[in-house]
Amino acid sequence: MKILFPYLARWRSANWTRYHQLLGELARQGHDVIVFEPPPRPSHETNYTELPVPLPPRLQVRATPIPAALWQRPLPLDKLVKKGLVAVLSQRSVARAVREERPDALLLYNIPQAGLVDLPTRVVFDIADDLVTMLDFELGPLARWGPRQAAGRLYRHMLDRAVVVTTCSAGLQAEMGRPATLVPNGVAREEIALADGRAVRAQFRTPIVGFLGAFEYFVNFELVLDAAARQPDVTFLLVGGGRAWAAVKAQVEVRRLANVVLPGPVPHATGLDYVAAIDVTLIPFSRDRVSDFAVPLKLFEYMALGKPVITTPGHEIQRIAGPYVTVVHTVDEMVAAIRQDLAGGAEVRARVAAGQALVEEHYTWDCLAETFLQALTSA
Repeated sequence: MKILFPYLARWRSANWTRYHQLLGELARQGHDVIVFEPPPRPSHETNYTELPVPLPPRLQVRATPIPAALWQRPLPLDKLVKKGLVAVLSQRSVARAVREERPDALLLYNIPQAGLVDLPTRVVFDIADDLVTMLDFELGPLARWGPRQAAGRLYRHMLDRAVVVTTCSAGLQAEMGRPATLVPNGVAREEIALADGRAVRAQFRTPIVGFLGAFEYFVNFELVLDAAARQPDVTFLLVGGGRAWAAVKAQVEVRRLANVVLPGPVPHATGLDYVAAIDVTLIPFSRDRVSDFAVPLKLFEYMALGKPVITTPGHEIQRIAGPYVTVVHTVDEMVAAIRQDLAGGAEVRARVAAGQALVEEHYTWDCLAETFLQALTSA
């Protein structure tokens, strides 16, 4: 099978997504994957933080040409405008590839790609997040002036026109009004087997509480820093990058939190080494609709590596892993949960082992890729 994937960011970057996992697994299984990506540009976003990312043999990355005068210059609403620019300017390259390559599927994943949904091929629309609500966050006060309604119409058009719709979120699936295949997130067995935290662990005072992921608006870092201030003898290892990273670093310095470490963005394999070094893991999402429907990769990576997971409330996280995670609402609850998980004990060990078994049985990319392929071939 041959799959085209127009990506709205740099493929070899710190932003490791479900598409890297899914398409990488399909390539390893012998399918051909062609990824289109925009040129590099200076940015604090993890989408454009270039990192050495190896490519599977049957996955190739092609450039989407964009005039440098438009691409390199900062613009108002820069992230949204640049995504739209990539989507529009990739249409010619993708349309040519559809004619010449005759792919089995064109995989789309975001609203700016609405102009590609009517190309003459099997179009798959994969929905990983609540895209319209995320647009509200990006637009801020401008959202009320009409862009949200326009985005909603484009989203509906993509849902209606796509031959196949897939999603990682049962909550989003229930709202679509059309058949959609649930393809959750998961882990790659080989990557989990290779994760080694010994070298990382030797660098820091133990015990270690940690987070791996994007530093963005949907993560409640204030809650984490408050917990760190209450536990000065515990190292808080917060791994990743993004638009909120500088603000978090500034808060760490202002509050003189010597026990908080911010390594910055790292390659995905290195991130798993960090997780392997951590004693207790965190998913400190903010309380909003985007987080409620989120199915974070880190949930499965944490559980697969045998780590206790402490999370704020989230519909999808609790649906998938409710008995195997500890849900907290306040800093007092987070501090108490950290202390309990660090202490270990039979209950903690049983919870961790059950979560690890759940991931091994239901949430590995070799199996999830088969579910995705079945959705394509049955369309």
